[in-house]
Amino acid sequence: MHKAHHWLLIVKATLVKELKIQKRYVGWLIASLIQPIIWMVLFSMIGKGFGIGDTSAGFNFTSFLILGVLLLMILSQSLWGAGLALRNEQYRGTLESTLTAPTHLTAMLVGYALVDLVLAGYLVFVGFTLGTLVFGLELSVVDPVGLVIAFGVTIFGVSGFAFMFAAVTLLVKQANAIVNTVQPILFLLTGIFFPVTALPSAIQQFSLLLPLTQGFLAIQEITLNGATLLAVSPLLIGTMISGSILAIVGIAMLRATMKWSRRKGLLGAF
Repeated sequence: MHKAHHWLLIVKATLVKELKIQKRYVGWLIASLIQPIIWMVLFSMIGKGFGIGDTSAGFNFTSFLILGVLLLMILSQSLWGAGLALRNEQYRGTLESTLTAPTHLTAMLVGYALVDLVLAGYLVFVGFTLGTLVFGLELSVVDPVGLVIAFGVTIFGVSGFAFMFAAVTLLVKQANAIVNTVQPILFLLTGIFFPVTALPSAIQQFSLLLPLTQGFLAIQEITLNGATLLAVSPLLIGTMISGSILAIVGIAMLRATMKWSRRKGLLGAF
């Protein structure tokens, strides 16, 4: 019980610390608040600019793009947040002192992931509000509880990937270059800007193994086609399984990376 309480205190401390940092640096905060609006305007105008709207098959491309923007923002938040968590601690000069204190690496990462969850909640709220009131997002939601669960499971899948990504950026160091390379690849693989069916068959099969793809397909079905939670449960179960695998692999990679860095004396090295 004492260990669990200590673990939760670390999660809470990490969450509060990061939210205070967000509040302290007003430029970052303003950018976080404005960027969702910019992305929403950009991609909704792309849909309208091409004059696509509803296709002959009844596929609403504008609504599809607006949902894609939501996933794009959540993915970016995770990669730049929890994905760079330990690298950010290095930048601040606090990583060595933090890890020599009686703390737990997994608890820190969960705290970072909760920060992403808070910000992702804001992104989803802004996205749906602007999408429906301003940019023509047409929803067919008959199971709002299922939609909330689908978003939660999808965010979990993103967080699992972020844990794995944190180990890579801590080891390679050149975090910005890695994020800017990995992001567009994920955008291509997960069907954010176009249906997954547009991908070559072999790549499609790989894409459908990713938690982001499965979660996004579930969200699309609920919001655009009126599907229920039960109907998309196979996709969400797949998201949970693949997201959990990524989280386990990510935590194992992080532990191995930290152990190697300590042994080489490179924990605080840039």
